[in-house]
Amino acid sequence: MSKTLKSKCNDLQKAIEGFFEDLLVGVTAREDSRAFGAMVEKQITSNWESICKELKVEPLEIPGRRTIFDCAFSDGGFIYGLDVKTKDLDATSYSDGGICAVGNLLKFLANDNGIFLIVEVGHKKSETKKDSRDIEYIHVAPFSCLPERSFRIENLGTGQVRLNDSVSEVFDEIDWNRSNAEFFDIFTELTKTHYLRVIRDANTRIESIDTFKKNGYERFRFGRK
Repeated sequence: MSKTLKSKCNDLQKAIEGFFEDLLVGVTAREDSRAFGAMVEKQITSNWESICKELKVEPLEIPGRRTIFDCAFSDGGFIYGLDVKTKDLDATSYSDGGICAVGNLLKFLANDNGIFLIVEVGHKKSETKKDSRDIEYIHVAPFSCLPERSFRIENLGTGQVRLNDSVSEVFDEIDWNRSNAEFFDIFTELTKTHYLRVIRDANTRIESIDTFKKNGYERFRFGRK
């Protein structure tokens, strides 16, 4: 399976690179990282059927906003969902690494027989053309095969999955041989640790509210044990 998955990621990367062949040497566009990133994502999703035709896979309908992926295809009984991410390589740029909600990720991987792929497009301001950006690289990697240290969960609603590293930074560390069960072993423990911390924080805050009431609603503060 690992060789097949790696091969599919390589083929998909080459297909997207070929589609953006002109962009790889510079594209005239509004010099704005967000606008450029939105343009890249739009180009991929708008031409998704053509890309899938080249790959000889079945494209699936472009999902709604609540779906964890931007586009998808089915092949060999699996659904491959792609999350297109653009990475501004300017040293001063910031990315929160946001992926999706914990529950939605687990449902897709476990219930839908899904394989979640990150398509990362690195770009920077062109050094040769005014008001242009250059695409420096395109990487495609399975989320479940990324290094364990790359995963983190933050308490937004029921928990938000984020990446500590860009795909480019850890591309050589991808564990192509990691099974789904091995990934779930890693991720469920991370998730449990997160929720236990949330419980402790919530109980501490409840105690702070109770103390506030007992003190006649004076000098409120959220304390920590």
